[in-house]
Amino acid sequence: MKKAYIDPKKCDRSPFCPAKRVCPVQAITQEKNSIFSTGPAKVDPEKCIGCGKCLNFCPGQAITMR
Repeated sequence: MKKAYIDPKKCDRSPFCPAKRVCPVQAITQEKNSIFSTGPAKVDPEKCIGCGKCLNFCPGQAITMR
């Protein structure tokens, strides 16, 4: 089964990541670097169910299915 993958080079690192918000199983996370800064979003392959909802919500098209 395919899982979502986020290219860290394309991720805009928004603290309000819409893809993270729409994930039904909370498989997308981000590390906080400081109060106003976050790292790139990451997908936990153990949690990802491959639904693809996140694909349509990533503003930078950083998410692909692998």
